[in-house]
Amino acid sequence: MDSSMWSTEDEAIITTNTEATECKRCAVELGYWKDEYICYFAKRGERKAPEINRGYYARVRAMEMFIHQFLERCGTKCQIINLGCGFDTLYWRLKDTTQAVSNFIELDFPAVTSKKCHIIKRNKQLLEKICKEDGEVAFRAGELHADGYHLVGCDLRCPGEVRRQLAAAGAGA
Repeated sequence: MDSSMWSTEDEAIITTNTEATECKRCAVELGYWKDEYICYFAKRGERKAPEINRGYYARVRAMEMFIHQFLERCGTKCQIINLGCGFDTLYWRLKDTTQAVSNFIELDFPAVTSKKCHIIKRNKQLLEKICKEDGEVAFRAGELHADGYHLVGCDLRCPGEVRRQLAAAGAGA
């Protein structure tokens, strides 16, 4: 679906990705948490209010704690499905730890995944974490598929489309 087919509501949802990523970069630059990858997805923007930085810190930290607990119980032979992923950097941050999972699937609007694919393709530091030594990375139609990582464009409001995309990305039951 090309961008001319998006409704005003869809455009507003897609725009939140840019705004959220800029807010996260601001908080990271102020030392709220470490994220070596956010700089690839957002330009340096204006400084945000402290309550915005704290809110993003709380959200990021809560998700990290939840995922850490999940991985302690399940081990790394599991999958994470990130719905409405935007320009989230969790995959790369997990790769920097011993908590990288077997399959990591990210889904968002095709307009968002296309931009994220373009950013990944342009930046060796991001691409190297996805591509294993002898592995292959396939970019096609705003999507990325590699062994253990999939970035897929779909409308999350369409359950059938989500199921098809998850199955294509190797999501287990």
